[in-house]
Amino acid sequence: QYNTKRRLSMDKNFFLHPQDPMQRRYEILRAYFVEELNAEEVANRCDCSIHTVYGLLKQYRKKEEVNFFLPLKQGPKGHRPYVENLKEQAISLRKRNYSIYEIEETLSRNVQRIAPKTIDFILKEDGFSKLFRRTNAERLEALQARREYPEESSIQGFATVPQVSTIYGGTFLFIPLILELELDKLLQGISFYGSKQIPSLNYLLSYLGLKLLGKERLCHIEDFNFDYGIGSFAGLNVLPKCAAITQYSYRNPGSLTVQLVKGFLKILHGRNLVKGNYINLDFHSIPHYGDESQLQNNWIPTRGKSMKSILSFFAQDLETTYLCYANADIEREESSDEVLKFVDFYNSTTGKLPHCLVFDSKLTTYRNMDTLNQKGILFITLRNRGKYIHKKIAKIQEWEKVTIDNLKRKYKNLNAFSELVDLKDYQGKIRQIIVTGTGRELPMVLLTNDKESTIKETITTYTHRWLIELNIGENVDFFNLNALSSPIVVKVNFDIAMTLIANTLYKLLVREIRKFQKSRPKTIFRSFIESRAKIDIEKDLITVKFEKRSFNPLIMDWVRKRQNILVPWMGNRRLRFKF
Repeated sequence: QYNTKRRLSMDKNFFLHPQDPMQRRYEILRAYFVEELNAEEVANRCDCSIHTVYGLLKQYRKKEEVNFFLPLKQGPKGHRPYVENLKEQAISLRKRNYSIYEIEETLSRNVQRIAPKTIDFILKEDGFSKLFRRTNAERLEALQARREYPEESSIQGFATVPQVSTIYGGTFLFIPLILELELDKLLQGISFYGSKQIPSLNYLLSYLGLKLLGKERLCHIEDFNFDYGIGSFAGLNVLPKCAAITQYSYRNPGSLTVQLVKGFLKILHGRNLVKGNYINLDFHSIPHYGDESQLQNNWIPTRGKSMKSILSFFAQDLETTYLCYANADIEREESSDEVLKFVDFYNSTTGKLPHCLVFDSKLTTYRNMDTLNQKGILFITLRNRGKYIHKKIAKIQEWEKVTIDNLKRKYKNLNAFSELVDLKDYQGKIRQIIVTGTGRELPMVLLTNDKESTIKETITTYTHRWLIELNIGENVDFFNLNALSSPIVVKVNFDIAMTLIANTLYKLLVREIRKFQKSRPKTIFRSFIESRAKIDIEKDLITVKFEKRSFNPLIMDWVRKRQNILVPWMGNRRLRFKF
């Protein structure tokens, strides 16, 4: 109530005690002529002398017209001159199915800035209807329908245009994660090939960008010949062409890829993303469908037969689910020793041995399992079931009831029997656990040198081995791990290393988005990465403006904590996000 009275008194005083000279004159004359007050009453109301009132009356009675208020200036009714010059260009681009924003970007590349609303007004004025909804493939096709050749990719061409756009604006969300992990320093610290036109860091970021977009083949980089926004992600005007990016891995020896994986593991371990308590290990065969191939035959489970393929090896931290190691330079005869190579690699990188390894029955031999035991490394693996397994089960009288918790599985109540057995080429006794009630006809037989953990703890740990198979499945499904375009192992090894990094970046991004923590990369790409955005490039600032989308509020809080980040490969400009 007090505030209401105060506002009313302020409004009243504004008219009764004017401060502006022209308003004061207006109120004096209005009170005299309209309210018919005498000169003395007007002087008392307006806080002036009676002589001032008489002076104003005498002054304005002599004038034929009195102007207390300035006339309003009307704006131009037609287009401005520079708009008329761009009108024909805008209409020509719309005839080629360019959207308003694509027309704006094309004209801005000729340093001719025009607002989208102005373009919309021009097109409606000439009778153009709203453009039909197009898929991303149709948008790219329209952009590439021009007869001009795409620009030559170079770091010098970056930031020559003040505004660009892309339909994959969410790719810029990975830049804060790249800087937090200091991946740019890792990539720049390794002597990968680079030139004055495209330095090594920009080459590698271009390659990584393709992985983050889930492109099946490197030749699909041609889809981005006119996408200047994705080029800006790598600090270039546009991404390198197909020949340059396809042949890039051939310019680098395989030892550099090993350095990359080693440095990446050191980063993950230093940030506690790889703890090393329990590590899942598994092989994956990448098939090759070429006519002429020197590759060996390896078993392909999805095909149910042996095929020409590259045998790759993956390691995953069981607790955090991050992939921490990958190698594709494996011969079939040496595959059983790969677990020992991984142990040496992990020890030389982190300075300690892994606590426990989890793998299936065909990953290594009993002799190598004995070597792991001699080094003090625990392991849990499957044992091949012999033909006499049913007779052995029939002799077991005392089974231990085990209930598996925290797992969404149909068969949680199991029967288990633990004993110590001898193995060929293995010194001493090893623990064997026979498990029935899993829903399969034959029992599961586990081997482990961990004699301290309970049966339930051992079984529960092994049941999480499916996480690495799920992770490899993600690499196949979204990152197209099985799209082997070359039988050259050096190239495949480099491609897998970049897949490892891209997979980790998606996992880090998922961790920051509420309600999406368990989503797969394909879902995150569709909901957040595949989003149209405008990129304004200024002298010391890059602003990424996202279009309105229903999922934007889920990332707004996370993004606002990472504003004004300095990006070295963008000329030390600061990165800012807007919605």
